[in-house]
Amino acid sequence: MVFFAGMGLMLGTYVSRVPSVRDALGVTPAGLAALFIVGSLGGLMAFSLLGGLVARFGSLRLVRVASVGIVLAFWAMGLAAHLGTWIGFALALFFALGSFETLNALSNAEAATVERHVGRSILSQFHAVFSLALLAGVGIGALYSFADVAVPVHYAVNVTVVGAAYLVLSRVAILDGARPDVDSVERRDGLFVTLKVAARERRTLALGFILFCAFTVEMGAANWVPLGIVDDFGRTEALAAAFYAFLVVAQSIARLMGTRVVDRWGRVTVLRACGSLVTVGALIFAFTPTFWAVPVAMLVWGAGVSMGYPLAISAAADERSHATARVAAVAAFGTIAGLTMPQVIGLIAEQVPLRQALLVSVVAAGAMVALASAARPPEPAATQARLRGEEGDRGADTLGA
Repeated sequence: MVFFAGMGLMLGTYVSRVPSVRDALGVTPAGLAALFIVGSLGGLMAFSLLGGLVARFGSLRLVRVASVGIVLAFWAMGLAAHLGTWIGFALALFFALGSFETLNALSNAEAATVERHVGRSILSQFHAVFSLALLAGVGIGALYSFADVAVPVHYAVNVTVVGAAYLVLSRVAILDGARPDVDSVERRDGLFVTLKVAARERRTLALGFILFCAFTVEMGAANWVPLGIVDDFGRTEALAAAFYAFLVVAQSIARLMGTRVVDRWGRVTVLRACGSLVTVGALIFAFTPTFWAVPVAMLVWGAGVSMGYPLAISAAADERSHATARVAAVAAFGTIAGLTMPQVIGLIAEQVPLRQALLVSVVAAGAMVALASAARPPEPAATQARLRGEEGDRGADTLGA
């Protein structure tokens, strides 16, 4: 729970000061999108290597390295913003997101393990803690902005506290942090096991695309809604952060209630409902003639973005074999969304108002509805057949050797 809270606080710290960073660096929406792309490359690289790195070094060591890395990266981001160097900010963001996504995947894999032991769909509650911490981070950021506190100070204080908590609690939070045995399946599948899992399993690919869509609608709002409120409605950064908080509140409440809803109605139905809510919220935000409809749009949008990410991750961890690699493979699609969709939204925003450029979320929500059936738990017989096939392949390799 502390790890999810820390990730939410760090993301809220970053999101709440995007307008200040944009002004300090002197970039257009398209230029800001390009910076997001550079950062996403760091996350994508981390996901690609994560399964193999866990097999070689163990989860505990990776968590500690990533904890130190993200603190240093945020310090560098704040300094780059203060100096007005977009190149320095892009490089720092690359390492920040690489560290963040490493922590994200490992925390989700651990939470999925806890969910299996409990026997109920509780992963959304971990993500609710993330959302509440994100809300706190945005609120703290609004106060920092209102008090005219410099971005470097804001970044350094918040993220250093999180990094220290991670280092102190990592041994307790990681259930089995030691590296696997040399002759284990995870070690034999090599450094790029995450890519192998993604390439050979159609269900994993489908879950990845669901997460791609969920990440597009969630992070599209996180990256662009506050800026859209500032630019298209002429409001202050502090007020924009406060109104974005409505989305996070709705998301948090929905995730807290998610356990009972998913256990009763199933992942597929919940995913389809979430896609429909995102569509309604994005349309209200794009076309409302009055600013005071924005809170309504944020509440509906927030309920819609609540369950896509945790349900895709939970489904990816249904099978214990290669669970961490499979979670990383699915989560990597979120980074691919971060690599492509900010640029798409930024380019569209060069031609139309930013809030209408966010109608890309409607397309993503529709795709999530169409793919929702992939989140259904796999049939035990199919799982056993696949595992037997993997064992046969490994036996053939051994005989060939």
